[in-house]
Amino acid sequence: MADDLGAHDGRSAPAARAVAWLDRRGVALGLSVAVLAVPLVFAALVPHPLEQRPGVDFDLYRDATNRWLSGGSFYEPYQLAGPYEIRAGDILYPPVALWLFVPFAVVAGPLPVIATLAWWLIPLALTAGVVVALRPRPLVWPLLALCASNPTTILKVWTGNPVMWSMAAMALAVVGSSRLGAPFVLLKPSLAPFALFGVLRRSWWAGAAVLAALSVPFLGLWADWLRSLLNSRGGGILYSSLEVPFLLLPLVAWLGRRRGGGGRPGAARGPARD
Repeated sequence: MADDLGAHDGRSAPAARAVAWLDRRGVALGLSVAVLAVPLVFAALVPHPLEQRPGVDFDLYRDATNRWLSGGSFYEPYQLAGPYEIRAGDILYPPVALWLFVPFAVVAGPLPVIATLAWWLIPLALTAGVVVALRPRPLVWPLLALCASNPTTILKVWTGNPVMWSMAAMALAVVGSSRLGAPFVLLKPSLAPFALFGVLRRSWWAGAAVLAALSVPFLGLWADWLRSLLNSRGGGILYSSLEVPFLLLPLVAWLGRRRGGGGRPGAARGPARD
């Protein structure tokens, strides 16, 4: 296709040749490995590159969930008392996220170790599987590597931040023809624009209805969540901007997919009507 474009417009020939060169497997693989190697080199040269201990966010939300299950507040008292500056340790996820947090908080016996591993393995393996299923062109491999090696991506995986599950929801939304998973990106409301992926599909609205139904049991907690947001300082619409590469990873794989990748045969020939 690139050669055809160059043939019709002499000015675009260099760009077409560059795209064709980048779309070669060997070139794309080399660039991807180079991008992925950057954080490894950084970690090898810089003492203590990750200052937070592993799993700190996982422990934070597990402890907050256990506090709520014991009759306490899911949100910290200072978040509900008055204005406060957002800092590490604040609970900012909406109450509907408790459907995700509770199963990982209530396990007992030998299961906590399994649950802890599953907290990482499920969203990361699901996203990786979707990327493979989409069969993205070599052209976008370096972009996928860039999303994966982004410092914030590495940090959030290191700490076990729940944004990994928003990424998994986005991955489910882009594979196949259903957009049922897209509304569940709202587990992290500050990433709401990604939740609109496929908003014109019936499957998207089915997912939104399920999310709304799951929100009903926490009507009282929604007031606390809104109060905690209104009291917070230092957030804003760009609060989660550094986490955008998380959601871009499956989206880039979808945009760069090969014909038929990740969907039914012939699905790329026309819009789905699910």
